[in-house]
Formats: sequence, C-alpha cells, structure tokens
Amino acid sequence: MILLTFNIACSDQPFLAQKSTTETEWLPALEDKAESIMLLLEMHEYKATFFIEVGIADQLHKLIRNIAFAGHEIALYNVNSTAAAIELTKRNLEQLLEKPIRGIRQKLHRLPYPDIKNLEFSYVSNIESSKINFLWRKLTTKTHIYEQNNLTIVPESQSPYSQLPFNDYVLQVTPMKYYENMLLESLKNNEYVMIYANSWQLFGNDESPFDLPFYKKINTGRKFEDRLEQLLQFIDKNELAVSRMKDYLF
Repeated sequence: MILLTFNIACSDQPFLAQKSTTETEWLPALEDKAESIMLLLEMHEYKATFFIEVGIADQLHKLIRNIAFAGHEIALYNVNSTAAAIELTKRNLEQLLEKPIRGIRQKLHRLPYPDIKNLEFSYVSNIESSKINFLWRKLTTKTHIYEQNNLTIVPESQSPYSQLPFNDYVLQVTPMKYYENMLLESLKNNEYVMIYANSWQLFGNDESPFDLPFYKKINTGRKFEDRLEQLLQFIDKNELAVSRMKDYLF
C-alpha cells in the first residue's frame, strides 16, 4: 500500500528579501500549486491526504473545501504552532467540513503526545528535516507504525534497498528509475510506504518566493510536477494500491 501525502505549507526557508513577498500575496500562488496536485490525482483517480499548515489553514478555506470535496483527507501540519492555536484551527476546519480532523503531522516543532491526544487527534505523522546529508544518514526514529499514548504514530518510511527515506527531497532529486526500484523493493518487505511532497516544490526557481539553498533548487517547478506525474504513471502501470492515511490506519 502507498500512503500518498502532500504538505500545503510554507517552505522552511525564509522569503527572498529582494522580492518583498508577503504571505497574503503568496497564498493564491500556493493554492494554484495545490490545485495542480489535485488535478494530477484526479487524472489517475487516486485519493491522498493533504496536511495543511496550521498557521495558514484559516486563510485557505476555499482550497480546503475543494480538497475535501474531491475525496481527499484533510489533516493538519504543525510547523511552529501552540496547542491552543492547533485546537482553534482544528475546531474551525471541523465546522467547515462537518467532519473530524483525525491526523496531524510534525517535524522540528513537536508537541508531546499527551497534548496531541487531548486535542482529539487519532494519529501523528512524524517527518524529519530533509537536508543534503540524507545520503549519509539513516532515519533517527522507528520506521514502522506503532501505538503510543493511545495514538497511532506513523514515522517516515525508509527503503531497505537504499536506506534512503521516502521524503520530499529524495523524490525531488533521486533518478526516477532508481526511486521506482526503491519503491517496489520496499513494498516487497513492508505492507506500506508513506510518501510525502510539498506544494512549494512546484514553484520554479524563477517564481519561488523562498530563499532556497542550492540543493533544494534542483528539479523544482515543472520538473517536479513531471516527477509526480511519472510516479503516478508508475503506480498505475504496476497496479499498486494507494490509500488515504485514515483509511489505511483505521
């Protein structure tokens, strides 16, 4: 099973000073990139989980409704928010969608699991920072689903074939044939592989508002969109199953 997930969020990197980009100006462009991802998924009839950054979620209600209407799962992505901010955003989205928000994703800024459980989440998707040194390290945590504090914890997936994690950067820069072999080999050894990418990766270098390091500028924009399309075609060809997170977990 492939758990296909997308982060609708700002980059970890700051805005480019010379572009003087504000969040209000940037959000419509972000929505366009998210719509491009949805179009690719619709063409291949796949459902995914979209993790919406807590800090911008209340400004993306139209996009969130469209994502949910298309049959995808809405979850939250905690970049640097407090428990109180997460609780308020979760409540607002649940009222908007008239359904519970079950999942939350965390990276560098992580709330304790008891706090997350008190916010009535069912699962946590933990991801690690994707830096250039990924070639020389293994993931620092477990790579299989486990239970803790009455929560289902879903860490990043890692290939037993290459020892590379299935993170956003690996999808961006790894030769696709090699990536595809990683995916097939991993599915032979594991019941699932969790893949994630970011909407901001669809910004080309000439349009990106972010001050990205050189290694994060490789294969962005149209090249990254083509990679997503190639991945979905590969999934089609090999008749691999794809699931939203909540459907697989519960």
